[in-house]
Amino acid sequence: MTQATTPIPTPAGVTIRPMTSADLGWAHVLNEANVPAVGTETAEEFAHLLDVASVALVAMCEGAPAGFCIVMSAGADYDSVNYLWFAARHDEFLYLDRVAIDERHRRRGIGRALYAEVEAQGVVARPAASVFCLEVNIEPRNDASLDFHHALGFREAGQQSTPYGTRVSLMTRPLA
Repeated sequence: MTQATTPIPTPAGVTIRPMTSADLGWAHVLNEANVPAVGTETAEEFAHLLDVASVALVAMCEGAPAGFCIVMSAGADYDSVNYLWFAARHDEFLYLDRVAIDERHRRRGIGRALYAEVEAQGVVARPAASVFCLEVNIEPRNDASLDFHHALGFREAGQQSTPYGTRVSLMTRPLA
């Protein structure tokens, strides 16, 4: 069953643009500030994420970076255990590898706007993709993220423990 979606407006003062290699420095710092909600990466590993991403976006707020997201699709040169879990179950998919919002900009609609743009760009980049996939930590528990994703229609498809010490809820939502 396909979930009906209503276009999500971008919050006032926020623009969303493609992530470029010029964003790697600040985005890597923001990534590391959000561990364990997102996985830790070396600068080189983080740059590889951008290289293999299907969609990578930056949210700008009043001219300064406020957050980013990186999305992979089927066939990416990526060996994340969570990505591989979805790849084993879906021929075509969009996998939100990570999203991080600067704490000063949280709860302003930036995450919802990023996800809406991921979906808009993702279905163009991968028209055969029918499912939007991601994981959320349940050990250590990330209730804010679980609540956010449930509100957006994501449902648990499975769970797994990771080699880096977390347990995750593997979540999916049909693409519109």
